[in-house]
Amino acid sequence: MKKDKKNIVLFIIEILFTLIFIVSFGVFGHYIFKLNVVPAKYLTWGGIALFIVFVILLYFLFSKNKKITKGIAMVFIVLFSVLSIFGTKYLKNTYDFFQNTKVDYDTLTYSVLVLKDSNYNEIGNLQDKEILYIDDEYKEDIVKELTEKISYEEVTFESSAGMAEALLDKEIDAIVLEASYIGLIKEEVENFDDSTKYIYTFEVKVKAHEEKNESASTVDITMEPFILYISGIDQYGNVNSVRGRSDVNQLAIVNPKTNHILLVNTPRDFYVQLAGTTGLRDKLTHAGIYGIDKSIKTLENLYGVDITHYLRVNFNTVIKVVDVIGGIDIESDSAFTCFTDKRVHVQKGWNHFSGSQALAYARERFAYTTGDHHRGANQQQVITAIINKVTNSKVLISKYNSILSALDGSFQTDMPMEEITSFIRYQIDKMPAWNIESIAVTGSGSMDYTYSMGTKIKLYVMEPNMSSVNTAKKRINEVLNEG
Repeated sequence: MKKDKKNIVLFIIEILFTLIFIVSFGVFGHYIFKLNVVPAKYLTWGGIALFIVFVILLYFLFSKNKKITKGIAMVFIVLFSVLSIFGTKYLKNTYDFFQNTKVDYDTLTYSVLVLKDSNYNEIGNLQDKEILYIDDEYKEDIVKELTEKISYEEVTFESSAGMAEALLDKEIDAIVLEASYIGLIKEEVENFDDSTKYIYTFEVKVKAHEEKNESASTVDITMEPFILYISGIDQYGNVNSVRGRSDVNQLAIVNPKTNHILLVNTPRDFYVQLAGTTGLRDKLTHAGIYGIDKSIKTLENLYGVDITHYLRVNFNTVIKVVDVIGGIDIESDSAFTCFTDKRVHVQKGWNHFSGSQALAYARERFAYTTGDHHRGANQQQVITAIINKVTNSKVLISKYNSILSALDGSFQTDMPMEEITSFIRYQIDKMPAWNIESIAVTGSGSMDYTYSMGTKIKLYVMEPNMSSVNTAKKRINEVLNEG
């Protein structure tokens, strides 16, 4: 009788663990197909192998075998169940991550600024006073926010140019500026930060990116050449919650037919006509404070191309990714101490960089006689080193989940999840060795007025060498038409 009860208990335990085994593998399989990053050949052979293992384990578990055979089968069932549960967790994290990479909205932070020596210490103090802001697509959001707090006299400018001077010269009581504008003015207007104070801050939710035409969105990036714009903004924090000057402006022309990537660097100070503006030209870097679309359209106009997708990163992205993959190796043509981080000493020859060191190296320009030209080349070195290391199968597999965690909230793209996963599937399936080529357009330094800062302050700009631009256009078209 006791033996029968014991057998019944064992049978129930076997059934229970078998059900856990089936359910855990079922959920694991669901996410495998939902994520769709595993090549078909691996799915087929992996599915067959798992089915055979499943049948064998059940046979040994429920047939009249010795206890030791049943015990071994039970151990393997528990082991596979645990592995599938952990695997499901990784796959779910991956799925959730890709769902969050494509964002529809940015959050812009606006601040009301007044003179530091004024008696205005809170928004209520500006009742019936003159408040200046830009007459752009976000004006209605500003008006709505302010009118809920106070009554005031509206003054508007067409751009941020002259707003700082109007406040400093006491021509206006207060100004309202978005955080990226403030960063620009702090850098270019002497003593602005010391002479002003914030008395109110609010947020505005705006559309992150205007959708491209249908032909761009239907490109199969595993089969057809495409252009990816890599924009690096000069700020820390969550990349979805800030705008900033686009200090990194790299076009990656990717041809999967020939496994060729062409990186084209456009210097941050390139003096160009910002898309949608007339009159004064501006630094390319200033396009970023108007949003990613302004940078994209400006570069499309410059090179006569259609940019398929964009990838927007910030300082945190570089630091996190480089650290999680164990650092990168860079060959420097000179020795120097980085201007942006005096703790980073670069030696001539090969250097192994951590994330913060790689960022300092990518931002360096004062150590070189060619300034921004050399900085662009450094940025291309860092991008190339990251691509080469991440696409290495050992790093991709062993650091996979860590890379996802590092990238969470650190980059923004308009590339749909289906396209990202298809490219990962292509990389896992083919493991191609990418040939990465780097070029840059050039120009000469000058001082001139800009669209963003107006005609009161001359800024350093780089007058484009149109011969180098035309050479870049030609090379871009050659890579797009290979294969």
